[in-house]
Amino acid sequence: MAGLRNAAITLLRLDGHHNIAAALRHRARDTDRPINLLLAA
Repeated sequence: MAGLRNAAITLLRLDGHHNIAAALRHRARDTDRPINLLLAA
């Protein structure tokens, strides 16, 4: 589980986010956003 969490944080940082909590809230509002982030990586 820690590996998945670290991978998610790394993807968010690569996407340009510095505030991880705000980025997670932003991504959680729409179900397409996390999928698009994974497909773009």
